[in-house]
Amino acid sequence: MVRKSGWIIVLIIMHLAWPASVHPFDVSSGQVLGGSANSPIQIEVFSDFQCSACREFYLGTVRQILQEYSSKDKVRIIYHEYPLTLIHKYSRDAARYSEAAARLGVKQLLAVMDALFMDQAIWSQDGKIDASISKALSLADFQKLKKIMQDSNIDLAIEREIDLGNKNQIKSTPTWFINYTGKQKKVEGFATYLVLKQFIDEIIK
Repeated sequence: MVRKSGWIIVLIIMHLAWPASVHPFDVSSGQVLGGSANSPIQIEVFSDFQCSACREFYLGTVRQILQEYSSKDKVRIIYHEYPLTLIHKYSRDAARYSEAAARLGVKQLLAVMDALFMDQAIWSQDGKIDASISKALSLADFQKLKKIMQDSNIDLAIEREIDLGNKNQIKSTPTWFINYTGKQKKVEGFATYLVLKQFIDEIIK
């Protein structure tokens, strides 16, 4: 896990200053968590629900960006599934819940993502994810979710996300891209809300 230390902040700023050579994104790929196509900044996050640094980045940074900027259509955030199954046994299972929840709506998707990350230490032990998700949704939505998860297209969608990550040379999670004013920057690792806020404010001021 990446900690909030001074050298990490410097590293993040240096990464943001460097141009990234990446594969163009498929606009139909990923799950839009907030913002719109008209938002001046777009952040694309490749993440793994069983990754501790991803948990910290989502709960400590992404959720605040959604509240403070996406709600005002300043930042569009797109989430991409990138389960690292070689080191995280249940990450692909967790991704299936998220992918299915996206088909119910953004409200349900965010509730499922919150539950997956907040209960990460619990379900990571035994893979019993149902217990966490059932608490986050209404009974009707949970039943719909379980039915959606039987659709083979869920796995196909995750495979497309993984392929997209591979094309963009994703080596670890979280890895994220910031698109703004015709530029794209790639960042590997966790960043605090305050660091990202400073960067965002400089662009939209």
